[in-house]
Amino acid sequence: MTDNYQPLENESHAINIIDQDVHRFYVGESMFKLGHLIEGIKCKLIDSSRSDLSKENINLNRKKWINDGVEVELLKVGALGWQKGKLKLKVTVEFCPDESVR
Repeated sequence: MTDNYQPLENESHAINIIDQDVHRFYVGESMFKLGHLIEGIKCKLIDSSRSDLSKENINLNRKKWINDGVEVELLKVGALGWQKGKLKLKVTVEFCPDESVR
């Protein structure tokens, strides 16, 4: 059996979490839109509330991690020195459909 996970690109998909112990990860609800899950994960990552994501002047430094990126230096293996640039967090949700039984 091979896992065939594919990214869910359309944030309007609806999700119903069947595993009762797991659904508490997302505000205790078992059914929600994918976009709300991604937004909730982003909020957890930057320790912010969902209402703060839409406000321009709240937690600007934290929001940089998911919006514009933060200034960093990266040292690649085998490189001669540090490379300046930006680092940004991206949340990807993947789905693997069950194999149909024939």
